[in-house]
Amino acid sequence: MRDRSRRLTLRAHSSGQFLVLLAAVTLATACEREADPELQPDLVLREELGLTARDEVHRILVRGGAREVADPAETTIPAEAHVEFVTTDWLVHEVVFDVDSMRADSRAFLESTDQVASPPLLRQDSRFVIDFRDAPPGRYPYRLEGSGEAGRGVVIVVVKP
Repeated sequence: MRDRSRRLTLRAHSSGQFLVLLAAVTLATACEREADPELQPDLVLREELGLTARDEVHRILVRGGAREVADPAETTIPAEAHVEFVTTDWLVHEVVFDVDSMRADSRAFLESTDQVASPPLLRQDSRFVIDFRDAPPGRYPYRLEGSGEAGRGVVIVVVKP
């Protein structure tokens, strides 16, 4: 009889460990949730940059004409996200961050990561991706240059609560 009660105690203890393990796995899964499907990187970004379904990519569409336009002109992102500028026409575009009008730590971040300006975006669906992981929070104003009058926009990096 004594051995049986010891076995029941061990089983109850094992069940308690199982519940703790299950809670830990659930918590870990919750912490590594996939990003909103609309913000998930496409196959090209996954293959070329190694992004995963947990990464957020905020898209800004760039088009020209009489004036360069960013849509949306203001984009708020968490510090660990990426921003992808995508051209919607065949005009030449360039994205240039206005480092002279941002905080010193934001400027240093863009300069140290070599992300101050895009190369010329020459074709429709050209992309320029900025990695804001480890970026200090703040405003990152930029200019769009191309065949028309320069346009403006801003990326606002915030810390998730």
